[in-house]
Amino acid sequence: MFLSVVCLSASYFSGPPSASGHDEIDQSRLPEILEKTAAYCRKFETASLHYVCLEDITEVIYSPYKVIPSFYSHFFPRIEKNHYVYDYQLIQKDGAVEEKRILLEENGIRVNVQDAPLKLKRFRYKHMTSGPMLLSKYWQQYHNYRIVDKDMINRQQCLVVEALPKPSVRLGHLSGKIWVRESDASILKIEFNQETIDNYELVEEMAARLDARPLVSMISEYAFEKKGIRFPSKYAQLEEYIKLRGTHFIISETTVNYRDYKYFIVETEVNVK
Repeated sequence: MFLSVVCLSASYFSGPPSASGHDEIDQSRLPEILEKTAAYCRKFETASLHYVCLEDITEVIYSPYKVIPSFYSHFFPRIEKNHYVYDYQLIQKDGAVEEKRILLEENGIRVNVQDAPLKLKRFRYKHMTSGPMLLSKYWQQYHNYRIVDKDMINRQQCLVVEALPKPSVRLGHLSGKIWVRESDASILKIEFNQETIDNYELVEEMAARLDARPLVSMISEYAFEKKGIRFPSKYAQLEEYIKLRGTHFIISETTVNYRDYKYFIVETEVNVK
């Protein structure tokens, strides 16, 4: 079983959503939603996938940080902005997943680097396609779920389902909130909890230095679909820290856009009922 992983680069170094108002939300549809999403995950797990796409990444790092509101700051941070375009390939077969990248462009310069590493300096990630596995039958035994909101994505009505690890369960993967389309339980978006970042202690160290609480936002969107399997369209990460009086310190911003998909194999064995 696998899930997305996000970690901080060791070279650089919100709590769960409030329950206010959640008690009024009708939870009666939750078992149906979990059953349907588990069925989707069974379909995904057994699928054979082979595709390539362009992975367009922009990372902005503020040194030492960007202050909001700006009038609190008496200096302007040094801004490091890097832009990378990769040819990204994913192969999934018999439960094994292989990711490969060819670096095509770096800061406007065309290159051709085979088997290229992900060059991000603050946050790294992998297996974004598998993010929805947070709602698989296997992982459901380790989480508590509840419907916390309703929302619209591209005029599609969604239920927002929160997944939190059960008490005393320590998991080495991400959890968070999932936007599930009401019509067919398709997973359109995931907002990950910052506390489940691998090596989250580096975030806590930075927060201690700034005497502020961390607020790291990590959101994956799944706008592309092929044969009932959804594929990433965007990943966005904002690393900020907030003082009690409301001052924000922004350390980094990362945006990843996936486009120009070419599917060689998308074969599934389990049908979603």
